[in-house]
Amino acid sequence: EKIRIQQSMLNKGELQYRDRLLDIRNLSSKISQLTMELNNVRAYISRLADLKRAINTQTKTLNQERAKVKAMYDELENPLNVHRWHKLEGSEPQTFEMIQRIHSLQKQLIAKTE
Repeated sequence: EKIRIQQSMLNKGELQYRDRLLDIRNLSSKISQLTMELNNVRAYISRLADLKRAINTQTKTLNQERAKVKAMYDELENPLNVHRWHKLEGSEPQTFEMIQRIHSLQKQLIAKTE
């Protein structure tokens, strides 16, 4: 009877030991997974400053380009120097002739489309 009780206790102990070994394996796996995730987060954090700098640079460039576009649009709406090609008449006659030809072709095209 004593031997049977001891054998039963021994079997229960072995079962609990196997359960603890399984728990240890699962926890070790979880630790390695969390360690990899921690390393990924650390790498992302180290790049975060560079990414913020890049965002700021690109935002600044975008704002500059928007200002240029607005200035060009405003000049297109209200031209300040309407006949700027007239300066070419004396300095570059060939270019001036080409511009005149372009203007006449544009007028012909507009007339044909209307």
